[in-house]
Amino acid sequence: MVNVPHDFQDYDDDDPNIEYRRNRTKYWAALKEIRKEYAIENKQIYDQYFVQWVEEKYGFIIIKNLINGSISDMYTIVDEAKFIFFKLKYL
Repeated sequence: MVNVPHDFQDYDDDDPNIEYRRNRTKYWAALKEIRKEYAIENKQIYDQYFVQWVEEKYGFIIIKNLINGSISDMYTIVDEAKFIFFKLKYL
């Protein structure tokens, strides 16, 4: 993953999705942390089942970029109780 400075702003101050844009950094940091948790539980760092594991454990689906298959900054919540646990733990 790319390390972007926290003060870097790639949106306008009048962006209608400004809160979403501001919280992306927190989301990326949380994904780095759960990747470590995944590695400990599964004895490996990179695995094709990471996205499935996140859905089962934390109740959201990581949306991948259609062009290159990398993880995007979007997600879909499928289990609110598990997702709340994720937010309390990591965000």
